[in-house]
Amino acid sequence: MESSVRQAVAFIRSRYYEPITLNEVAAEVFVSPYHFSRIFSRAVGLTPGRYLTAVRLFAAKRMLLTTDLTVSDIVCSVGYNSVGTFTSRFTRAVGMSPTQYRSPAVARLTVAASHDFARMPDLGDMIEANRGRSRTQEATNTLRGTLEIPAEVCGANAVVGVFRDAAPQRAPVAFEAFTAHGRTEFEVTGVPNGSYRVIAVAMPHGAGAATGRVLTANTRRHVTISSGLNTYVSLSARPAEETVTPMAVTLADVSAVGADPRRDGDLCLQPTVA
Repeated sequence: MESSVRQAVAFIRSRYYEPITLNEVAAEVFVSPYHFSRIFSRAVGLTPGRYLTAVRLFAAKRMLLTTDLTVSDIVCSVGYNSVGTFTSRFTRAVGMSPTQYRSPAVARLTVAASHDFARMPDLGDMIEANRGRSRTQEATNTLRGTLEIPAEVCGANAVVGVFRDAAPQRAPVAFEAFTAHGRTEFEVTGVPNGSYRVIAVAMPHGAGAATGRVLTANTRRHVTISSGLNTYVSLSARPAEETVTPMAVTLADVSAVGADPRRDGDLCLQPTVA
């Protein structure tokens, strides 16, 4: 990744709670806004604005899950100056309000991955949640693939999710949870027809889990899944670097916490950076 992109990512992560603009980020790395937006999108897979949105939402979810801060305090901490605006946009993107996101059912099944914070549900809980989803699913497509983790990692609990968006905020449309050792084959069943990003998160057993070091992988591009089409993906998980797009999604049934079950599609928060 170009050094200017790494510098821009560091700038966004250190200033996401401020009303920063595309011009300010581009000026920080001494690149024209137009050229900067192109190289950033090519390297990261998201526009600078969508990356900022992902960072802000991840920070908000992290605080909702791990602190007793009020929603008002969290709003001020993630770059918004209106509780109403933040709550409305959070609900549209995530599918539930900030208060609903604090439900124990949501927290218990939240998968979070960033370079400095990781969270992986109990493997048995993830498998049970997937069984519950399987009992109500109508789609019959299956995604097959392999997940490879580094040789020095002595096993990991892993989840492979099929998402509509490159920076997902809601649960995957389908997922599979399993124990990974080296190169492990997997199958994700019940995937509807469509174009998706496939994202894997793996938490190493033992010391890796204790330190919160998380492994991530994604397809970088959308893959097409449809009836009669055999789709196969190869994912190679590596330690999450500072430049990885942070992600926090729950595998819980959002209807169980009174949330809006509508799909988010490609919704994003429309931050100051475009």
